Amino acid sequence: MMGMFKLLRGALVGVAVMLAHPVVAEDDFGFSDQQTKRTVDTFTYGVEQCATVDVVFRIDCLRQTYSQTVRVISKASVYWEAEVALTRVNRGLYSYVRANTDDNISRVRVNGGRIKALTDASIPQATALYFDAVDKAAAVMRGGSPSETRYFEPIAEAILASKALLQ
Repeated sequence: MMGMFKLLRGALVGVAVMLAHPVVAEDDFGFSDQQTKRTVDTFTYGVEQCATVDVVFRIDCLRQTYSQTVRVISKASVYWEAEVALTRVNRGLYSYVRANTDDNISRVRVNGGRIKALTDASIPQATALYFDAVDKAAAVMRGGSPSETRYFEPIAEAILASKALLQ
């Protein structure tokens, strides 16, 4: 009877340990659906906010959205490749906005930050720059290991969908 009790107790402890720790596939290395969702939600919310502003503000608004998304994704080191890809888009937009700001238009506040307007003449080039940068970032996120691809694909889809904001 005592042996059966010890066996049962051991089995219960084993089940409790398994329930207390989420089961992660051996090749997931710390990726999580929650982190991916948080990243996509942050980006999508930012894009929704960008849709509310005039087209001259959208590139800087998108830049701000990338910056906020990078801050979210940087908390998970296994998302490093995606973080680098998003940071490249952010930096490219930052440089472009800085060089092509319309100083005659005041900044507007969107999604917690103040964004700058681009000159009308620079918008076609900004759009082309954005499309190219997004395509490259999505390719990076889709070109990794199976685990990376699984968790980065929703992020890649979100950034590709943001191109509609500029069409």
